[in-house]
Amino acid sequence: MNNLGQKIPAGYGFSTILGDLDFETYSEAGYFFDKVKQKWVGIHGAPKGKKGLGVVGAAVYSEHPTTEIVSLAYNLKDGHGPHLWLPGNAPPYDLLKYIADESREPLEAWNSSFEWYIWNNVAVPMLGWAPLPLHRLACAMAKGKAFGLPGKLGKAAEVIRAGQQKDKGGDKLIQKLSVPRNPTKADKSLRLTPQSNPQDFSSFYQYNLQDIKSEAAVSLLTPDLSPYEREVWLMDQRINTRGVPIDMAGLKACQVILEKATQVYTDELNRITNDQVPTATSFAKLGAWFESRGYGLPNVQGTTCDDALLRNDLPNDVRRVLEIRKYLGSVSVKKVYALLLRTSADGRVRDLFRYYGAERTGRFAGAGVQPQNMPSSGPAVKQCDEINGCGKYFYAGADECPWCGSPGWVTGAAEWGPDAVEDALEAMHTGDLAFVERCFGDAVETIGGCLRGLFCTRKGGEFLVSDYSAIEGVVAAALSGEQWRLDVFHTHGMIYEMSAAMITGVPFQDFINHKKETGNHHPLRKKIGKIAELASGFQGSVGAWKQFGADEFFTDDAEIKAAVDAWRKASPNIVKMWYGLEDAAKNAVRAPGHQYIYNGIKYFVYEGVLYCELLSGRRLVYQKPRLKMDQWPSGQPKEVLIFEGHNSDSTKGPVGWMVFDTYGGKLFENVVQATARDIMVHGMLNIERAGYPIVLHVHDEPAAEVMSGTGSIEEFEALMMSLPGWCAGWPIKAAGGWRGRRYRKD
Repeated sequence: MNNLGQKIPAGYGFSTILGDLDFETYSEAGYFFDKVKQKWVGIHGAPKGKKGLGVVGAAVYSEHPTTEIVSLAYNLKDGHGPHLWLPGNAPPYDLLKYIADESREPLEAWNSSFEWYIWNNVAVPMLGWAPLPLHRLACAMAKGKAFGLPGKLGKAAEVIRAGQQKDKGGDKLIQKLSVPRNPTKADKSLRLTPQSNPQDFSSFYQYNLQDIKSEAAVSLLTPDLSPYEREVWLMDQRINTRGVPIDMAGLKACQVILEKATQVYTDELNRITNDQVPTATSFAKLGAWFESRGYGLPNVQGTTCDDALLRNDLPNDVRRVLEIRKYLGSVSVKKVYALLLRTSADGRVRDLFRYYGAERTGRFAGAGVQPQNMPSSGPAVKQCDEINGCGKYFYAGADECPWCGSPGWVTGAAEWGPDAVEDALEAMHTGDLAFVERCFGDAVETIGGCLRGLFCTRKGGEFLVSDYSAIEGVVAAALSGEQWRLDVFHTHGMIYEMSAAMITGVPFQDFINHKKETGNHHPLRKKIGKIAELASGFQGSVGAWKQFGADEFFTDDAEIKAAVDAWRKASPNIVKMWYGLEDAAKNAVRAPGHQYIYNGIKYFVYEGVLYCELLSGRRLVYQKPRLKMDQWPSGQPKEVLIFEGHNSDSTKGPVGWMVFDTYGGKLFENVVQATARDIMVHGMLNIERAGYPIVLHVHDEPAAEVMSGTGSIEEFEALMMSLPGWCAGWPIKAAGGWRGRRYRKD
């Protein structure tokens, strides 16, 4: 049946029937053959037990010389049914002609970026096919994520009850035929081929064909992205495939020092523990050793060790083992190898972001190297006097400058920044661990401080970067109609100070005067204002305040609770917003087909799905909503809104599909974060259209790569602040912009 382009009702919208395609491949990318052990192992630097595509990412995988196409299944929905192309066959001329015809609908795939990489990095150079433009693709996974479905095809098909399910035997076939095999005495071959295993490959081809049937079945039940949201998705694809340039010489210098430090610290660990703990990642043996010293820990995870290091009763050996565990288990170690393994041959690292990575709000999430959670600074430093010394940065604990030996011409504490990174990398380039430690103290912490700076443009280029100022605070104030907060953001922007003043009754002018007279912030800014703003906006109470450090400033829970109550009294419209959204959502679940609105935010249920329509028109999705009776800790019954969704945060339960409960503050958080996301992507689209190619966006901060001297911060920030009509007049500001070759966190 020729039904290409037909629109079928799906969810609260329509699904367009598109042609689809799916590759199956073979590659040794991410593997190393150990000739001594006669087995394939993970390549150097890969996480323990990890191999293959997941280690190197799709871009590097597709570039590997062993990567080849095993089969290609496609269906153009032209009445001719599905096709299977195999190596050695004539080129799929109908498919090539379809792609070249710009008047035809795009082709769809599940996680289409993989198909794009394989097509352009394998089929084009090896088979001579014409390139596949990004805009000729659509992604069924992307629209599935926007509809609240899991990212894995098999699970999405189960959840949505698609008519064609994914072949459950496919994973075994992939592990058998798409990756290298360990030789045996009977069979020395390092991979299986269609000639050696025709029956298995025949099953593999059928699996490939079944995949496009399952993808199409899920897509049919999933509403299309809106034209605007498709533009956002295409921007995400451009950013991911464009990649970010890496200072490869600096990265390799960091690797050399890291590996020397790892060896030195591991040797020290062995000495201290009398070889009872072979490595810093021998978690069970580490735990047993701490237990033997009388300092048992619930686990040896990073945060637990950090907390233990705050104790003042630790023997020197226990403290040092904790320090070594901290250093060698740090994110810095993982990031160095992730960068090395995932950087393409052209020196750019790709696929750093996941469209709709945050399931409930549509915010982007980090992927691969995860630029969002890199260390923001290195060790404490000071700077040698530039007139009487060398001007270089070095470890704050040193008595003299290790670079020039100046004993007295040093400044006080200095901030870690791009100049400190340059000096640290210069030390790394010596390859001398002792010199690095003499200059900067702990080598691993120093490497962590350099990681952001390894995102570095080529000579003649610069990053152009700016940041949305307190965007979630502005959005929360605008949505709730909390006028005094909007007044703050329209004027001086000192929300921490004003919040503290509103809570405590201390005049706001006292905060201004204190800063003028002392040069420091008023103590209540941090004690009350900052914690209150970070912890309270989404219905956080005593527990949330403690998570942001309230224990340091308050004597007991009662005092914290009094401050929480004062914050809520000062922000009554935000409090009303919590309960208004919760009532609207619950009423929508009680009365499917009816719409309930609070401050312009609409909730309604359609065909078993709860939708939350934002001011932007985008809809958040809560699958399978329902109400259940629960009890407060006091024993009083309460009605709770629950729904089903994918959980990617292991701290909130098992990763995978699960039941969530929610409440007014959480619903408000979803709305605020989603609205802030929509404002940011509007600004990012403005930036891209104006000719600033974005290569990074970390939290609320987009970064473009430009030629030195081109463009301007003023124009860049003006593009960010050019708002869509639905939020016109909101005090959204972009400020603190900068340009430079090395990326940094200001």
